[in-house]
Amino acid sequence: MLKIGFIGCGDIARNHATRIKKLRNARIVAASDVVNATTRAFAADYGVEHCFDDYRKLLKLKEIDAVWVCTPTFKHAQPVIAAARAGKHVFCEKPMALKKSEAARMVEACRQADVLLTIGFVRRFDTFWGTFKRIIQSGAVGRPAVWRFAAGGKPPRPWFRDRNKGGGPLIDGAIHNYDFALQVFGPVSSVQSSSLQFDATSVGADTATAILNFKSGDQHALIWSWGVAAGAPVASLNDFIGPKGTLEFGMTARTAPTSFNPQTQGAFTLKTANGKEKVYTHRKKDMFAEQAKHVVRCFERNEQPLVTPEDGLAALNVADAVLKAGRSQATIKL
Repeated sequence: MLKIGFIGCGDIARNHATRIKKLRNARIVAASDVVNATTRAFAADYGVEHCFDDYRKLLKLKEIDAVWVCTPTFKHAQPVIAAARAGKHVFCEKPMALKKSEAARMVEACRQADVLLTIGFVRRFDTFWGTFKRIIQSGAVGRPAVWRFAAGGKPPRPWFRDRNKGGGPLIDGAIHNYDFALQVFGPVSSVQSSSLQFDATSVGADTATAILNFKSGDQHALIWSWGVAAGAPVASLNDFIGPKGTLEFGMTARTAPTSFNPQTQGAFTLKTANGKEKVYTHRKKDMFAEQAKHVVRCFERNEQPLVTPEDGLAALNVADAVLKAGRSQATIKL
């Protein structure tokens, strides 16, 4: 039975705790948040015995085997380092830090303490993204290719739009894209970026575009906005264009397979020359539940989870380059 402490009890912590509560081999025994009411509500909902307003008190509990660090991004480094020194395995929400120097300190602290560290790149556990990766790497679309992606919306908390706390859309939101693209395409060779501010209350840019060029010859074109008005629709785009055709996300074929069930399955549609179409389906799964099962099992066995500290550093390195490109309006080489 893995005994877990939560540091930070906000929305994302509840996302993880809901899945962990269903596991037979894990139990949340302690929680800490700087807002006492938030901690108490979290404890009541998840049957947590010990509540603290200071994570350092939580880390003194010898019964805790691992911690889930779910604080805002700018508050990740200190509790991760302290947890490592206390001998606890660490799950840290993404991105692991705002600064590469902080992330490096986190990794080194866990290495010296001989504890495990993993980062919350939850897409690694999503059948949607796993299927996408397999299709691309099968050569069905051809290479080199371009992955186009656009997303946005109003984030749940103002600090997400603060460059000093959440880092803005090209760190907190797009960090998933960087991690996934690195897994599919390999190392980045250079990046370009440009940013805007839609919402006057944002601290720094809340809308940005970026282009990632890979050593493989592939490219990722990204648009992300957190500056649109609350409730306003945001145009979304997610497709993959290659020499052999276009891979579209969703069931866009003229005729869906008779076996396709949109309630339990997702789909990709490959469109190639002469109007040919091929549909790839996958069974939908709860990626947060899959992540929780995997991480708990690895921590129990003292085995490194799928997402390594080096993965967190690699994605943050790309994010840092993208931000530098936006500030300088120059191409940044990695």
